[in-house]
Amino acid sequence: MQPVGDITIASAFNGPPSSGNGGYAAGVLSRLFEAPHIVRISAPIPLDTALAVTRQDDKLVAASGGMPILTARPGGVTLTPPAPPSMEAAQEAGQNPTYFGAGGVSTCFVCGRNRKEGEGLHIHCGRLGDKLEAAAVWTPHANFDDGHGHVRPEYVWAALDCPGGFALPEIETTYLLGEMVAAQHRPVPTGAPVIIHAWHEWSKGRKHFAGTALYAADGTLLAQSDTLWIELTPEQTGRLAS
Repeated sequence: MQPVGDITIASAFNGPPSSGNGGYAAGVLSRLFEAPHIVRISAPIPLDTALAVTRQDDKLVAASGGMPILTARPGGVTLTPPAPPSMEAAQEAGQNPTYFGAGGVSTCFVCGRNRKEGEGLHIHCGRLGDKLEAAAVWTPHANFDDGHGHVRPEYVWAALDCPGGFALPEIETTYLLGEMVAAQHRPVPTGAPVIIHAWHEWSKGRKHFAGTALYAADGTLLAQSDTLWIELTPEQTGRLAS
């Protein structure tokens, strides 16, 4: 094992109430690799806790007390995003958001509704008709700017996380992000509306695969992700809420 450094996910960036948002945490870890990597989340991400990052063969492992939390292995996106919905269709979908995972009225950094303006991404996706697709329009707040008029990469990863969950089949329990890989093709501007489009690809048992894409108003693809979701059992959902 070769020490690389450490990362810390501040409590402001929670997903579930007491653990970090998976997409944001993966985005923070992505600062430490250059080629595309798939990030696997093996355990709840502790907040305000330094995670020691080591290089193990071709992987980066972020651990707490010796327990792997995030593991990044080489790999890129595999999905080809479908044509995006129109700005109008995405706006309409977002006006009737569905509830998912840590979202609803929660404080999830990405999709929670109990966040003040500029303290969360406020991405609230709704269904596109009767398809397993979801969409919204997101205008990134200036608080997420990289100093050059663009959204910082870790916030782009976060924005590509939760929407995939909104596109999954509705269940009585909930989903948590298991793996994610993202690709940013162009800078994502702050202060300008972005079309978010997510779609379901496949389900097998308790595993569900989805894609998310961010588009400029003119339909230009800005960024995309592949996300693997794990359907929790009722017992796991109960522990998550406690």
